[in-house]
Amino acid sequence: MKKLISIISFIVISFGLFSQSFNVDATNITIDACTGCAGPGNNTYLNALSDETVYWSIIDVDIPEGWEFSNCFPNCYPIGTTSGDLSITSGEQYYLNCHVYPNEIMGEGTITMQISDNKGTVEDVTWSVFIGSASLFEAQLNQKKIRGYYTLEGKEISEPLKGALMFVLYEDGTSQQIFISE
Repeated sequence: MKKLISIISFIVISFGLFSQSFNVDATNITIDACTGCAGPGNNTYLNALSDETVYWSIIDVDIPEGWEFSNCFPNCYPIGTTSGDLSITSGEQYYLNCHVYPNEIMGEGTITMQISDNKGTVEDVTWSVFIGSASLFEAQLNQKKIRGYYTLEGKEISEPLKGALMFVLYEDGTSQQIFISE
């Protein structure tokens, strides 16, 4: 009987030691915008499953020369900050965002942030960025069910407007800032 209790105790303790302390709502995020847009970005959320300190760092940047970026997690950091830590509280949700500053340069790129803890949980979040490419916007828009289009002021419009910055709200609750130039 003591042996059985010891085995069960070991399993319960082991499960607790190797449990995940956080998860991220979306790990592949798209940013679409115009070349002249000021700081387009898109976000997701980190969900805390236990009290822990998480560590983040930008592990890969593949963007056109002349672009810059910054992150918010949950506080916004200046351009050039590529790592940090955050104390999370179980049951809380934390804003996670990337802003891109294309400086009027058209192109595509990716930015990947790795988030980890001391328990072995690791999540990579990648922002795929498309600046000034209307055909890429169309392809992206056709991959998800669209709930509606909105102006920057929040007014719903019936269809996307060419030459205007707007938001698309998807059925899954995510949104995306877009600009269609053609």
